[in-house]
Formats: sequence, structure tokens, C-alpha cells
Amino acid sequence: MIITRKWLEKYLDLSNISNQQISICLNSLGFEVEQEIDFSKLNSKLIIGYIESVEAIEGTKLKKTKTRIGKNKYVTILSTSRNIEANRYPIVALPGAKLANGLELDNREILGIVSEGMFCGFNEIGLSNSILTEAEQVEVYYINSIYKDMSEMVGKNISEVLNYDDYIFEVDLTLNRSDALAAKQLVKEIANYFDLKIKQTEQKIKFAKNTNTVSIKIDKKLEADVNTISHTFIGLKNTNTPLDSSHDVWLKHSNIKTSENKYEDIASMATLISGQPFILVDADKIQQELTLAKQVIEEKEFVVLKSGKDIVNILGLKTEEKFKVTDATNTILVIMLNLDQIIMRKQQKNLNISTIDTQRYAKPLNPNLYDQGIEELVKILNDYKMIESVEKITTSVKKITYDNVYKITLEKIKQVLGIEITIEEIVSLFRTLDISIAIKKDELTFTVDQNRTDLYGKNDICEEIARLYGYDNIIEQPLEYVTFTKTKNLEKKLKDKLNDYLVGAGFNNIKTYSLTDKKSNKDWNLFKVKNPVVLMSPLSSQRETFRNNLSKSMIETIIFNANNGNKVVKFFEFADIFAMNGFRQSNLCFATSGEVISDDLQQIHIQANYSYISSILVSILNLYKVDIKNVTFDYEEKVIDEIHPYINACVKFKNKKLGFIYKLNPAYEAENKINPTFICEINLDLLLEIANKQHVTNEISKFQQSSRDISFELSNDIKFDLIASQLLKNLKYLTTYKVIDKYADKEMKEANISSLTIKLTFNSLEHQLTEKEIANDFDIALNNLKKLNIKVR
Repeated sequence: MIITRKWLEKYLDLSNISNQQISICLNSLGFEVEQEIDFSKLNSKLIIGYIESVEAIEGTKLKKTKTRIGKNKYVTILSTSRNIEANRYPIVALPGAKLANGLELDNREILGIVSEGMFCGFNEIGLSNSILTEAEQVEVYYINSIYKDMSEMVGKNISEVLNYDDYIFEVDLTLNRSDALAAKQLVKEIANYFDLKIKQTEQKIKFAKNTNTVSIKIDKKLEADVNTISHTFIGLKNTNTPLDSSHDVWLKHSNIKTSENKYEDIASMATLISGQPFILVDADKIQQELTLAKQVIEEKEFVVLKSGKDIVNILGLKTEEKFKVTDATNTILVIMLNLDQIIMRKQQKNLNISTIDTQRYAKPLNPNLYDQGIEELVKILNDYKMIESVEKITTSVKKITYDNVYKITLEKIKQVLGIEITIEEIVSLFRTLDISIAIKKDELTFTVDQNRTDLYGKNDICEEIARLYGYDNIIEQPLEYVTFTKTKNLEKKLKDKLNDYLVGAGFNNIKTYSLTDKKSNKDWNLFKVKNPVVLMSPLSSQRETFRNNLSKSMIETIIFNANNGNKVVKFFEFADIFAMNGFRQSNLCFATSGEVISDDLQQIHIQANYSYISSILVSILNLYKVDIKNVTFDYEEKVIDEIHPYINACVKFKNKKLGFIYKLNPAYEAENKINPTFICEINLDLLLEIANKQHVTNEISKFQQSSRDISFELSNDIKFDLIASQLLKNLKYLTTYKVIDKYADKEMKEANISSLTIKLTFNSLEHQLTEKEIANDFDIALNNLKKLNIKVR
């Protein structure tokens, strides 16, 4: 990003501030100044001339001119430039002048004629050919002004019209400060640093009634990637006014190549100031509905704006010739867009060009800059006195911006920054940054400038305070270690026990990436987490956002292992999921794929099944001493395609969503060449909340316990967890129960049923149970099954 002193002076009084101070200011605020150029030191004796007459010298390419360089002052200048013509105002270098290209001028005699100076092009006085058009590289430059009477400027230094002797600061913007691609954001920063007032250059736009209409349709393939679409119509007059040369020079100093279309250059100026790219279209040339779509051009895919089948604009480039705004245009259709940054970075790569528009389309700017953009565009067009009317902005798609209000206590700020600071000092740091602060006792409520897309949390607010306070002003101090009494951390102890239990059950602990793509995050949002954290500039489309579940990563790990020859796995992962506004939830995900028990010696091979994965979950609930009676397994009728439509359940505790347990869809398993796979994901925070934290050591019976096994047939569509409480109802001496076997022969498989064997254990603290007492309890269990119409084997 390039910013110039003379442009800053339109908004700030810098009379007592040096260029060095501005550079120090930018660097201390985190905007690293990579390069500074003082154009006032590149040339000497450059003045504005006026060519009164031109005479071609026969037999040569030379042209002899009579050029006025002041009141009643004339010189003869010879030139071979192809664009020499009378009644124009060139840049004149007089004898004795020194130019940026190293040339020192003196009178020069050619064919017996003394040439008393030369006409200059921009590349001779310090501008690179890379920012000049082909014509500007070989032609004399002529000066135009909409602010001054050029006839009165003849003989004066060129900078009185061109502002050529400007001072340039080339600033490296970090990604989090992409908002400063709108140059006005840097004005706020500099004003705040030096405690300067920003000159009010804003003007209220008098919007006319909307008399023109246009609709912009979005192709379905692009719908999810469009954040904002807005447009307006501007009626034109006095369109023959040429581009002001001071505007031309400012764009060139800003490293922006101007074009032969002044409307595109004016749009570039407004974009540089506001950050909003513009698509300018001659409204009368639009005969068909506009569509925003993707289109393959020369084997590369681009986002384009079309009218019928005709391309109006390839986003990032200027409008196609057929639809361009020209001096013959009566009404401009101004279109302003904001799209997904990943899509637009791909666009920039495919275009293989970096323009003022592509730079801003591909960065995380405020998606709703259209008001600020139109304000700047109208202001410049008003300088040219070209505006007949401006219609109200129509916004057909508008992205709701993130929450920009944050509350934080003074104590928290001190704790994070490690400094002593008062509320008054904090308020004084935010003078011109459009960040307001409301105070209630020791709590500060920050309402953040919507353009600051880098501030979306309390920690960001603390970092912003540190930045404005000055990192150099924060005194370095050694860490202090304070001894403290060790506290009982029940959460950690339970988690450690849970980890040990899973490892003991043959599960392997895995760690997966916390970032994922937007689509899968939306599809697998099992816990209905709102407002995901989306990265401003992700490394790839696969790492766009923080995940809101662990299941998808678990499945990807299982598929990866299967592709590498390991198709029998038992995995678990502890990790957090995130969302905006500080949401953070600890989850546990565990899964089995293939055999869960394999014993070649005993010839026991048991495949992963619902009963096994649910028994692991029940054991976890028992570990946390959760009352199983309050836990339900509710079948989810509507699930995503990857999950089995019938073998799944939402696990709830008193209607609170604890987690999910499910089998993958067989079609999905076959597609990815993995064995039958069962997964469970639970909310550890809720599990800790509902856990019985008052651990009571139960008295151990001194009497011998007894057990009975019961086998019964159960439809595979009915989960054991759903009938367990009814099966065990009214058992007086039952201490524990456990599913110990699941079996199905060929006939049973065809009938979609399985045989479950349950071990029931009975005991009493008061006496040794008699056979009759045990039999009575066992009979109650049998009767409970009978009431459920379940066949006992």
C-alpha cells in the first residue's frame, strides 16, 4: 500500500510534522514502511509551458515550436515526439535543469537551430515505465487541470498543478490490517497518533428517486460465495472534461497505471480511498438481465458479470469495451461486489495479474463498503462537475457483519497486558479510530469500527490497546513465579481416568487439524454451533474455518489409515470446537472400524457394532457417575448422507444434547473402502456438568454375589439402550448389568434380528441372598421382557 504526503494533507494539518515523524508513526503502529521516495529531489527547473505554434522541419522528424514559459517569455524547443501539437501545456525542462534520468540540459544546436530546453515525458523525470502506458513511454506529457486556470500557470513549477514533488511512503500491510487497503483507514491511524483533527471533506449526497432498474441474478454455483451486491445509477453531464493531471500523478505515485478511460481512473481513485472496487457500465448498453456466474475461459474458471451471453466484466479487470463508460455515456450503472476471498484469490491467480481491484477482492475487507465507496466516487465526479443525478443505492445481497461490541473489565486488560493503565488512559488511545468506548464502573464496552475486520474478541481489544499504547512503552519484566496450594482438579482427574480407560480398551489417541472447509463444517455441525470462526486468509479451501465437530476429522483419519493398509482401527480424540464470540467446547470423539475383538487362539472375531460402541459410552457415563436413568438415545430421522439413516441416535441427558452415536452409511463405507464403522462424539463440558461430583464410597457387601445370564432376540432396528430401563425395572437386588455377547445366525440375519446376552449381578449388603430371592428378581426381568413382547431364548 502506498500513501503520499500531499494526499494526507487533504485530511490532516501536517505543517509541524516531518516525513521522518510520519514514518516513525507508521512503523510504531505496525505498518512497516518498506520504502520512501522524495520526488522533490529527483529533478530541478521543471516548469509548465504553453506551445503556441508548431512547425515541421522538412526532411526530418523534428518539429520546431514556439513555447511560452512566462509572461512575454518565449523559447524555441525542438522535439521529435509524435504528439507535439499547439495549444497544449507540456512539462518543460530549461537549460541548467537536472532530470531524474541523469540528463543535464543545456542549449543545443540542431540543423542551425538552437533548442532552448526540452519537453518531458514521465519516464524522463522519475516514473517507471511499468506504470506508464505504451503511449506515455514515448510521448510528451500534457498537463490538464480542473482546479486551476492553466493559462495563468505558465512558467510556474509543475508541482503547483501536478503535485509531482510529493513524498511517498510504501507500507507493508499485514493480513490482519487489510482494512488499510482503504487509504482513509491510515488517515485515522495517523490522526490518532499525532492527536490531529481530520478535516471534514465528506459531503451529503442528494439522492434522486430511483428511475432506473436492473436486476443482478446469481448463478446457483456461486450463491454461497457472494457476500454483497449493490448498485446505483449516476446521470452524467460535461463529460468532455479530461482527467486532471494531479489525479493522474497521484495514481502513478500510488503505483497504479492509468488508462485512456478517465472514468476507470476516477473509479481507481475512489477504490484507493474507500477500499471498494467498482464495475462501471454504460447503463444504456445493458439490454438483457445481468448474471453473476462462473465461466471457463481458455481452460481457466473465472467469476464474470454477464448480460445475456455477453461478458460485461471479468472481476478484477476493467469493463469489456462493448459496455464501457465513455464521454458519450448518459447514465453510469455502478456495481459494487464482495465475494468469498478464496474464490477471488483463485481468480487473481488465474488472471495472473495484480490490479487495484483484485488486491481488494481477495482480501478480508468489510463486505459492506458500498456506502463509503459511492461517497468517494461521487465526490470526485463532483470535482469534475459531471454529475447530473445520483440514485439511491440498491442492495440486493448484504452480508451481516460480525458482532462488533465487546465488554471487558479494566482488571482483565491489566492482566493480559501486564501493565498498570487507567480507564482514562485507555479512552485517550482511541480518538479518531471510530472505536467508541462506554464505561460502567470498571467495565468497558467497545463498539468497533466495522471496517476493522481484525478485531473480533476481547484478546484482540487488548492487543489493540497494546499497539496504541506502544509496545516500546511496555516495560519488560521477568516472569514471577508464585507458589500456591495445589487444588483438586476434578475435571483433569476424570479426563485422565477416561484417557486411561480408552487406552485400556484398545483405543489409540489421535490428534487432528482444527481447521476444515466451510461445506463439511456446515454439513457435520452435529451440535448446531452458530457463527463459525472463518479465517481471513486461509492457506487453502480445505482450511477455511475452525471446526465445530470432531467426527469429520475422525472419519478422514480412518479413511487415510484404510488407504494405507490399516483397516482395523480404534481411535479417540480429545479436542475443542470453536465459534465466534468466545464460544469454546471440549469434545470427545471415539470410533471403531473393522474388528473390535480378535483372538485367533480362541477363534473369537467380533466386528464393530452398535452394541460395542454404545457399551463404551455407557462405561464412560458410569465413570462420570451419570445417572443412566436420565439418559436417552433418540433416533434421528433426518441425518446427512454419510450417516446410516437407521443406526444413529442423539444422546440426551434430561433433554440436554450430550452427543451422538451412529454408524456410517454402508454406501459411504464402500465408496471409501473402509470396514463397518461406528462413531460416538460427546460434549465433555456437559458431561462434567451432569457428573455426580460428590463421590461416595459405597459399602462393599461381605456376602457372595451371584449372577444370571439372560439371552433374548431383539430386532436390529431397536437399540438395547432404549429398553434397558424397562428390562431392569423393579429388580430389588440388582447391582450391575453388562452386555456380554451379540449373536446372529443366517436365519436371524435374514429376519434382521440378533441375540443379546446380558449378565445380571445380584447382591445384598444385609444378608446372603437365597436362591429364591435371586430367582424372584430374575423372574421379574423375564416378565419385563414378556411385557415388551421380546422372545427369550
